Amino acid sequence: MEEKINITIPENISDITLGQFLRYEELKKRDIDTYNFNKRVIEIFTRLPFNKIDKIKASDYTRIVNQIEAALMQDVKFEPRFEMQGIKFGFIPNLDKITLGEYSDLSQYGVDESTLHNLMAVLFRPVVKEIGSKYEIMQYKGTEEFAELMKDMPLNCVNGALVFFYSLANELQEATQRCLSQELQKEMKPKTTSRTLDGIRQLKGWLKTISLRYHKSLS
Repeated sequence: MEEKINITIPENISDITLGQFLRYEELKKRDIDTYNFNKRVIEIFTRLPFNKIDKIKASDYTRIVNQIEAALMQDVKFEPRFEMQGIKFGFIPNLDKITLGEYSDLSQYGVDESTLHNLMAVLFRPVVKEIGSKYEIMQYKGTEEFAELMKDMPLNCVNGALVFFYSLANELQEATQRCLSQELQKEMKPKTTSRTLDGIRQLKGWLKTISLRYHKSLS
């Protein structure tokens, strides 16, 4: 009697977790043939045991792989809040008030896909208070408590946060350049505004690195 295999295929990017994406990134670094690569992809994104994948109908094999690839490539919008394992998480409400500790960790974790879960643990923290569309999040105490949990975070929220953060850095640099021109006209000390602009450029630089590396890995 033919064994019946039931699998759940991600229909869109919100059905994929950050942890699955990190495993996918590690898989892409391995030197394996296309057939076994695709089998591992199916294993990662459907949670079907590897030894059962050969029992999938040949007609379904390509369809499953194509659907996973389509889900990974979906465009997303920024989602400032999401719920995971009964906890509601919120994006840093006011980046103008970012702490030195947050900035330092964002810079540390923002250079490699393998630390995306740490990066998300800086950008998103449990919501402690909500009033309409406004909310407050837990005070930052490092990433140790929530970094591993962030591997269960939906990938659409990860992508949306990175795109939003990089876009914000672009706007921040443009605004600073406008202010620089106005301040110089008021005969303010050039060194002060230059240091500010350099800081924004540095922030934008590593955000661009994250964005380019991350989206290149999806292509």
